[in-house]
Amino acid sequence: MRKVKEIMATDLKTVGKNESLKTVAAQMAKANIGSLPVVDENQQVIGMITDRDLSIAFSKIDKTANEIKVQEVMTKNVFTCKEEDDPVTALGIMRTKKVGRLPVVDTQNKLKGIITLDSILRKAQHTSDEEEILFRGKENVLNTLNSIAERNELEVH
Repeated sequence: MRKVKEIMATDLKTVGKNESLKTVAAQMAKANIGSLPVVDENQQVIGMITDRDLSIAFSKIDKTANEIKVQEVMTKNVFTCKEEDDPVTALGIMRTKKVGRLPVVDTQNKLKGIITLDSILRKAQHTSDEEEILFRGKENVLNTLNSIAERNELEVH
């Protein structure tokens, strides 16, 4: 089976905790992405910020996009995986933590890449890993997607 390092994206955009949400929104729009890892000066992952975080912040915080800082709205409890993990392990983390993307870190928690549900699905198609990742066991794409959908449903109500 493949390793996460064979699937993860390595051309990464990141953001610092003191950046404004205006900067973050512009960076996401330019790169056509919905999330950014938040890293410190050593490239260690300290948070994640998503387009959803931006939407919630703009509706709840009475400041301009230039005034709101990433650290005010980022998710601080970030779930990660390692480069040597297999995709089934990454899917298990995604399913149980109800997230669709994971920063990939080394032993010093330094950012090395991002793995997403979509990237796992695209790499698994038409390979020997396809049946394992798509259908077998609880750590598969369908169960993971369902888990994320349940999280979103709970947050709406």
